[in-house]
Amino acid sequence: MRRTHYLRSCSVSRVGRGLKVVVVVGVAGVGKSTVLSHAREVLEGSGYVVETLNYGDFMLRYVVERGICRSRDEIRGLPLSEQRRIQSLVARELRSYIDSLPAKYPGSDVVVFVDTHAVIKTATGFWPGLPEYVVKELMPDTIVVVEADPQSVVGRQSRDSSRFRGDYSDVGLVREVMEFIRMFSVASATLVGASVSVVRNEEGKAEEAGRFLAELIKRL
Repeated sequence: MRRTHYLRSCSVSRVGRGLKVVVVVGVAGVGKSTVLSHAREVLEGSGYVVETLNYGDFMLRYVVERGICRSRDEIRGLPLSEQRRIQSLVARELRSYIDSLPAKYPGSDVVVFVDTHAVIKTATGFWPGLPEYVVKELMPDTIVVVEADPQSVVGRQSRDSSRFRGDYSDVGLVREVMEFIRMFSVASATLVGASVSVVRNEEGKAEEAGRFLAELIKRL
């Protein structure tokens, strides 16, 4: 299994000992949710408390509650300046919640998965999902890139109508986006001294990928 790993170059003080923040990124249809569910099962079996936070869900709730948008597609259609503003506010909200977890689970080793995107495809080009003002709020210990064969990604999307993204239905585009995700992830990690790892979610091997991710986190 291929892996890219950049060692953490500095330590960052956090609220609470035993708290690990893991940002997980990957192209739509790569199987992040499935890999995370398997990793969570392994970690909880080892005594960890695990919470999974979806950045997109937090953003959607924020805009819906304020009457700004009604769907994720509408969020992607907002002017970039407005998207940045909302993204920044949501990052603070997420960090505030993360910092509350040690008190919620006293004495426990807590792992927080933040499921998000390193790259967002817009009409004006590829936009960073983890710009400086976001990644410095989240302060992840590591950024994990979930990858799979581009053809498999397109196939998974076509089989799951609830997750189908027409703008990611071309194999060549999926491959290009995956390359951007790696580059953007390294750039974001450099800002906070986090590590970067690549987890391969091969067809039919999501459980194996989840175990690999869990063991990686145990070593942080």
